Amino acid sequence: MRSLRIISLLALLLLGGCGVLGQAQPTPAPIILIATPTVAAPAPPATAAQPGAPTAAPAAQPTLAAGQPAPTVAPDSPSKGTVTFAFDAFPTYYPGILIEVGGLLKKRGYDLKLVPFGLEGPAPSEDERWAKLKSGEWDVLATTLDGVAKQSDPAIGAITAVIDESAGADKLVAKPEITTINALKGKRIAFSQGSVGEYFLYYALSLAGLGPQDVTLVAKPEVADAVKAYTGGDADAVSAWEPDVLDAEGAGAKVVIASDKLRAILDVLVAARPALASKPEAIQAFHDAWFEALKAMIDTPAQAEQSLIGWGHADWTFVSKPGDMAASLEKLAQATLNANQIAFQRPQLITSRLQEAQGVWARAGQAPPQIDLSQLVDTRFVLGSSRESGLFSTEPPVNSSFLLTAKVDLPQLSSEEQQNAAEVVKLPLEKIDFQPESTRLTDQATKDLTEQVLPVLRSSRLYLKIEGSAAWPGPAGRFSQEDIRSFAETRATSVQQFLAQQGIDPNRLLVGTLDPKFPNSLNEAELVQDRIVRFTLVTTGGR
Repeated sequence: MRSLRIISLLALLLLGGCGVLGQAQPTPAPIILIATPTVAAPAPPATAAQPGAPTAAPAAQPTLAAGQPAPTVAPDSPSKGTVTFAFDAFPTYYPGILIEVGGLLKKRGYDLKLVPFGLEGPAPSEDERWAKLKSGEWDVLATTLDGVAKQSDPAIGAITAVIDESAGADKLVAKPEITTINALKGKRIAFSQGSVGEYFLYYALSLAGLGPQDVTLVAKPEVADAVKAYTGGDADAVSAWEPDVLDAEGAGAKVVIASDKLRAILDVLVAARPALASKPEAIQAFHDAWFEALKAMIDTPAQAEQSLIGWGHADWTFVSKPGDMAASLEKLAQATLNANQIAFQRPQLITSRLQEAQGVWARAGQAPPQIDLSQLVDTRFVLGSSRESGLFSTEPPVNSSFLLTAKVDLPQLSSEEQQNAAEVVKLPLEKIDFQPESTRLTDQATKDLTEQVLPVLRSSRLYLKIEGSAAWPGPAGRFSQEDIRSFAETRATSVQQFLAQQGIDPNRLLVGTLDPKFPNSLNEAELVQDRIVRFTLVTTGGR
């Protein structure tokens, strides 16, 4: 899903080099999201915290193979085979180039064949990519997780490593009067068809309980065309990426949400099923070499950058001078071996995101096949690489904000900051079920919160405003306004406490109350409308 994004995103590097830059019935779940465990990312190779409840006991690292690196094969030894790696011109995919330049796979006894898309001839289509992987013509492909979820075909292969998260390059921008995702309903939205921009749009809409049927889609073949649809007045909003999206912002568009706050897009390595079946030793050697190259990219960036320049295709990589590599990685949160180890020790972290992506595609009318998603994740190779202590990075990446395996901690907001926080999206969940005349959540309520609220908190850097409302039964004088407000706040606090118990940073959970619409009412149909809890994702300091 990167093919339509590459030239534009890498062109940003050149710009950067120039200095431009009550009771109620349970609510059906309209948000296509599921819960994922929370984990804390440790420093390698110390003990890694198990995902799950905050009180979960730490889990030890896999046993190191006597602390020894993988054996080095003599240069004149015959090759044990070839691994073919296919990839786009995308900065976080460049460990593949470093493997080739440094002979990192060769020293493990295997040859590497690079297939850099677009370097010689046109890049293959998405369908062609999946077909070549499925046939075994390619052994490993760098691509996006949402693309894997859309295919949902175990015969193609399985995710064997996580590469990165988009952390700011992708944006959904709109006319200034459209300030929330909810306000996009009925609007014209442009995007590049078949790109990550399309998925980012559908993901954002799903948070508001919206789908393509609720907006007018303006699909374009290229991202530049999508932006022109906005600047030319043919769209009210556009889902695109930098630098192209900057043209829309220059024409007055404001950011509704960007991927630094909403981590919807992940890049992954996918190994072909034929390779997994016939040459797992070669695939393991490739992953060991990948993480050795990634370590070099992170720990010794100047040398890694010179290796990329020395590869000789600066017009393709857009890395031609000192500083280019770091600039290209600023809005991409790389997944280190340490982060990968945590994710593949608990593969439900990845299968949860696959299921989430499947739900987004289904809501967009492109429902993937329903399968056992564990078939799309193979944990062997990351866990194998993690047994070699020398493959762990010792420095943070350029952008160290990778969230999949980390708990999101945000600063506590003052009362003034809470009042000035910008609303991003109001979630459609409102009917939270409590025990009769109680502030205790029912099992259905915890299920609704787990499925519809927790996932977006764990994959975003947003605050959640929790506003409780209680019914005010009449006749007049039976309850005071303070009685009702206190009860509403206590219910909102119950929700806050539940979310905090699931590992969400309490600083992110802002409790408030809503005044009932029908005070002193004797009409049950009116009273039930006031038995709600409203959830609104908000942000401070820009979107």
